[in-house]
Amino acid sequence: MISKNCFIKYKKLCVTALYIFVALFVYSCRKDIEAIPAKSYDPTVGVVSQLKDDQAFMPGKYIFFQVLQQPDAIDSAASVSINVFGKFSSDINGTPVNAGNILIDHSLAINSGPGNVYQYTYDQNSLSKGKASMGHYIDVQVEGSNAVEPLTKKLYVPVPIFLKDLYKSVSTISNNKSYHVSWNADPQNMFGKVLIQVDYYAGLSVYHNAANPASVKSLVYVAADNGNFVIPAADLQRFPVSSYVSISISRATDNSWPTAKGTIEYIAVSSSLSSPILVEN
Repeated sequence: MISKNCFIKYKKLCVTALYIFVALFVYSCRKDIEAIPAKSYDPTVGVVSQLKDDQAFMPGKYIFFQVLQQPDAIDSAASVSINVFGKFSSDINGTPVNAGNILIDHSLAINSGPGNVYQYTYDQNSLSKGKASMGHYIDVQVEGSNAVEPLTKKLYVPVPIFLKDLYKSVSTISNNKSYHVSWNADPQNMFGKVLIQVDYYAGLSVYHNAANPASVKSLVYVAADNGNFVIPAADLQRFPVSSYVSISISRATDNSWPTAKGTIEYIAVSSSLSSPILVEN
């Protein structure tokens, strides 16, 4: 039996790792997800490519507004992280170029960082304003440069996802019974669909039981954003008893804006992922 202190330690480790995975993985999501080297990660649009059923979707110029909730408590400030990413690749050689500042709602200015890559994480001073944007349109402006055309457009940020019945530090799931997932729907969801994943916590699972496998392929579903989905028992059987998994749901917005210097994608993804869930018989 894992001790409480050890569990808390590993929970924090796994949640941190999963946060990084979701924040950076959205580009590489596919039907059967396997680990890929960190250098291959790019925080773009795997969720969008799944919802659009377009695996070749790989924009060279984009702004990505990401909301991630780890629901330890309903809508607690600590449970929500909001990030903005941006990259504008040269049409000539594909290397990132400076596009001037990115402005969010005419107030938040994001400068390019090392390698001309843009990244901003809302802190405690700005998080409340970021959370207020969920379920609403925000103004997103690219100031532009010699290589990138200026652009100002609105972007809809999907409603935050609340995973009902999973607001506990530890939940359980049976691997021989179908599991009903429920969440709050978003009537303005651009695609009318959500991406649902069941992922294996390798480190925590092996720590809890050394006989557990080092990896298990994830379950990935695209479902209607109607607030209800049943994960079949036959699918859950791939996760062994005594292992740990997480359930996540994502929805997205994607707008393509042609300019004289190439198309710029405005993307917003709202995701929610559960705490570790113990698999039982």
